[in-house]
Amino acid sequence: MIKVCLDTNVFVSGIISPSGAPYEVLEAWRNREFVLLTSDEIITEVSKVLQYPKIKSAFSLTDEEIEKYVSLLSKYSQRTPGELKIDVIAEDPSDNMFLVCAVEGKADFIISGDNHLLQIGTYQGIQIVTPREFIKQLRP
Repeated sequence: MIKVCLDTNVFVSGIISPSGAPYEVLEAWRNREFVLLTSDEIITEVSKVLQYPKIKSAFSLTDEEIEKYVSLLSKYSQRTPGELKIDVIAEDPSDNMFLVCAVEGKADFIISGDNHLLQIGTYQGIQIVTPREFIKQLRP
C-alpha cells in the first residue's frame, strides 16, 4: 500500500474546507486508500495550528472537535519515531520534520502546499507533490 506523509497545511485545509484537493486527500485516507505516516511532532503541530484563534473562530472549531480530530489522526496513522536528523530546508527548518517522517516511514509521497518542500521535488526517492497532483496519481 502507498505510504504518505502530509504537511500540516494539507491537514488543516482539508479539515476546514469540505471541498478541494486537501479534503479529497483526507477522504482518501479515511477510505484507507493509503497509509498515513505521522510523528509526535507533526501531530503536535496540527493540534497547535487548529487551536490558533483565527482558525478556530473563522471555522467555528470547538476544542472537542479539535481533540477528536487529533485523536483520530493519532489512532489511525502509522507513527514514526522522529529521530533522524535532516537539515535540508534552511528557510523553514521546521519543515524538515516532514522529510524525517517520510524517510523513517519509507513513504512514497509527501503531500504539501509549501514551496519549501515542493521545490525539492524528490527526496531520497520520495515524491513531494501538491494535493491535486497526488489525487491525480492516486486516481488516474
